[in-house]
Amino acid sequence: WPDNAIELNEADGSIKSNKFKDLPLVGSWGRPPLELATLRLQSMMGISLKQWDELAPDEESLQSGVLTQLGGCVVCNEGGEAIYEWRDPGICAVANFEDILKELKNTN
Repeated sequence: WPDNAIELNEADGSIKSNKFKDLPLVGSWGRPPLELATLRLQSMMGISLKQWDELAPDEESLQSGVLTQLGGCVVCNEGGEAIYEWRDPGICAVANFEDILKELKNTN
């Protein structure tokens, strides 16, 4: 199970050890495919399913064909206003950190 591949520091949640570092990388993203799949599974089990009642779309949305998404990113300024938003368009997509940094530079 994933908890024997990544060991977290209980005090601050930082990564103490990561056995995925021994796996080959594929593409330019810098994460082994098994690591990405495992992290997604951890998120699904630890967040999405545990809090399904809070996170699930309402019945009307489900009946109209809304698909649930696992990811997204919102960056807010000091006043709580969203200055960058990104929604997961499907499986295994991630926010582009270069886009986030560019947006942060544009707001200063």
